Amino acid sequence: MENTHSKSGSGEHAERVSPPGEGATAEPAPAPRGAAWAAPPEQERHALHEPSADCALIDAFFQATTAGLGVIDRELRVVRLNQALADINGIPLEAHLGRTIPELLPEMSDAIVAHLRRVLLTGVAFTAEVTGRTRASDLPRSWLVNYAPVRTKDEGVIGVGVVVLDITERKRTEDRLQEEGETLEVLNLTGKQLAAELDLEKLVQAVTDAATRLSGAQFGAFFYNVTNAEGKSYMLYTISGVPREHFSAFPMPRNTDVFAPTFNGESVVRLDDVTQDGRYGNNAPYHGMPKGHLPVVSYLAVPVVSRSGSVIGGLFFGHPARGVFTERAEKLVVGLAAQAAIAMDNAHLFRRAQQLIQALERSNKELDRFAYVASHDLKAPLRAIANLSQWIEDDLMDKASPETRQHMVLLRSRVVRLEALIEGILRYSRAGRVRDKPESVEVRKLLDDVLALLTVPEGASIEIAAGMPTLLAERVPLEQVFLNLIGNALKYADRPDPRVEVRGRDLGELWEFSVKDNGPGIAPQYHQKVWEIFQTLNPRDNVEGTGIGLSIVQKIVLSKGGRAWVESEKGAGATFFFTWPRSEPDVGGGVR
Repeated sequence: MENTHSKSGSGEHAERVSPPGEGATAEPAPAPRGAAWAAPPEQERHALHEPSADCALIDAFFQATTAGLGVIDRELRVVRLNQALADINGIPLEAHLGRTIPELLPEMSDAIVAHLRRVLLTGVAFTAEVTGRTRASDLPRSWLVNYAPVRTKDEGVIGVGVVVLDITERKRTEDRLQEEGETLEVLNLTGKQLAAELDLEKLVQAVTDAATRLSGAQFGAFFYNVTNAEGKSYMLYTISGVPREHFSAFPMPRNTDVFAPTFNGESVVRLDDVTQDGRYGNNAPYHGMPKGHLPVVSYLAVPVVSRSGSVIGGLFFGHPARGVFTERAEKLVVGLAAQAAIAMDNAHLFRRAQQLIQALERSNKELDRFAYVASHDLKAPLRAIANLSQWIEDDLMDKASPETRQHMVLLRSRVVRLEALIEGILRYSRAGRVRDKPESVEVRKLLDDVLALLTVPEGASIEIAAGMPTLLAERVPLEQVFLNLIGNALKYADRPDPRVEVRGRDLGELWEFSVKDNGPGIAPQYHQKVWEIFQTLNPRDNVEGTGIGLSIVQKIVLSKGGRAWVESEKGAGATFFFTWPRSEPDVGGGVR
């Protein structure tokens, strides 16, 4: 066995150990006195093998320590060792003495012999990890071995002392920690991808890749739950671990006994050997895996179920070895499948929303075309009717009765009303959709401009409260809202001294504006009705109006993320409220 790394005697740096046969067997060349490889005198060479009273204390220490201790001579024979080292090797203590390392530990002898010869050659102590099997263990274990030169009085190296510590559990703990760290990294990365990705194909591929890696599968696949008329077809959506061509030559899996629990969303299936399961091979025509299919022994399948309870599809994993998929792997994949189901639901909703947005854009374009036709092609005949009525009245000036002339005037007023209605429909269709770049708007100055556009009757008073804000807003829509609300307050006052009060209140991210009048008021049962298109509370012959103004107000305000409402009692005036953002985002110009 080859050691994984080594350290100098100081423990400050690591170095690779030359494999056996690369300079490790060369005989030491002559060197000055004191060199580590100098051969000791014959009597000192035998000192390693001869017991003495001076060794009693050392022997007591040897046997008391739990670390494996031993001494090997220049012929690589074991001279001394303690019971702990004998237990590590799984060989009786007495059976070690006089035997070489290749005889005792054949599976690890190459690495250990290379280490021993290095010390004998250089006389420098170092530490190395050794991994392998001894007679005491069927499974590989790891040891940290310190090699130190045993010297004579004149500094000649006559052997090597070893200190052996079993670090198997430490290594396993390190491996588990590293595995957990890698798992957390994969889960964290995948979680971020699932949260951010709305492309369904990329999302499913990310889940399949992550689950294949975490489960230890040779390959993984996601089959989308799409069935034909006979309920037998499942579409391959993604593949991970192997090229897609490995599956393209085969028909889609059917609802066989093995696949059914997954495609039906019944349960997770984890098998150490799928070929030994009672459900395997029961279905024609293959009675198992088709010829040329990747070999599968270990099998894991997890259904992916949406929030509504429908089965979106299934994650399937295979490996040619037996018993690969653990309970831990199953739990990881089940967790990923749950996250994937939520992300896939979101991706489906996003895709549906994109389709609806596209359909809405098409509808808006059609509405714009209709509005264009209405504003041009319908207005022209109306103007012709108005002109004809005037000409008829002029031709019949001496013959027409007062009643006939009144009917002609009424006809022209209806034409004017219809023209206003068409123009109102056009404004309503475009309200909240025609967008301009937000600009700095001083609301007080905007209100002054609104009043200049209105015909304020004699005797009317309009009060604008102090403290009006400056907003980052589209000017025209805000102007339209105030123009309709203040205009309505004057139009429907039904008294010689109409009074209108305009106020604003800071709500943080929003401003609340109100337009209060002293008119006839609105009964509570009509508070919602007034916002509906074409709805008026007064007969049109009494007060000319289209019933579109407040509908336009509400549509504009809602498009800005605000709301509009009225507070009023019959006979006590009315106050119309609306909210408007302090700062509007720039979404670009054009029709939305």
